[in-house]
Amino acid sequence: MQQDMREQTEASREKAAEKKRHLWLRYLPKVILGLGVLAVYFSWHDYHRKPSQKELDIALTRYMRGKYAIYGDTLTPKGEGSVTYLASDIFYSTSNTYELAFTSEKFPKKEEKEEIVLDYDYEKNTLRDNYMSFVLRNQAEEKFREIFDRIYEPGTYELVMKVEAAPWRKLNPTAVETISQHLEHIPLSDISICVVRNSEMIEGDVRELLRMLKIEQYGVDGIIYYMDEEEYRNRNLKGNWMDEDPYSYKKYIIFAWEKNKSDFSIYTLREGK
Repeated sequence: MQQDMREQTEASREKAAEKKRHLWLRYLPKVILGLGVLAVYFSWHDYHRKPSQKELDIALTRYMRGKYAIYGDTLTPKGEGSVTYLASDIFYSTSNTYELAFTSEKFPKKEEKEEIVLDYDYEKNTLRDNYMSFVLRNQAEEKFREIFDRIYEPGTYELVMKVEAAPWRKLNPTAVETISQHLEHIPLSDISICVVRNSEMIEGDVRELLRMLKIEQYGVDGIIYYMDEEEYRNRNLKGNWMDEDPYSYKKYIIFAWEKNKSDFSIYTLREGK
């Protein structure tokens, strides 16, 4: 029964993806126009003057709105853009990257640190953004629930996916990227889980998780909080567990698995207070 439902869901997604591709073709002229504007503004080395910051922000905004017009979203710049600095920078930036953040009406962030970001590398003349991670977040969470439903009893855990703080290097997804393509392309998905389960099951759970990740080839950087029913109920953690101090939980796992690896690259079982 569940298999039939999943097949129907996949068929519906394929149909939606095809519709999205047709819409993308309709909006393609807007994207081309946006890229043309960028070409004018961003030819810094061949131009008599550098564009002003306002001109640059306008060009980047037009690019984002044109690229993702098929979603009918309202992408609004969050203040002015700025040149980013690496942790090792003291006086001058070495990142060669101008960054502009946006707010979205259709795909809002789930936590304070999340941000829709467009990075413009003015040395390489390249553009990268993480908007599709917001668009596909719910579908990505569903894919990971399919894994954890085989490890934990459905309904005994909550799963949340965080969007990366900045676009992945060398990745710039299209507006019609599917969830399968998305999970194939991104190196790691940041997930957090709260599960009501006997902590004595951790060792077996982790072995099964590793086996499933190898099958699905989903790179993961995550944390899993284990707790008993009494702790979960008394602390009123339903829907609120992400806001709690991680050290306040009795046991939790920090882990990471990179695609095609034989074992976790990071695995730590920690005891809370």
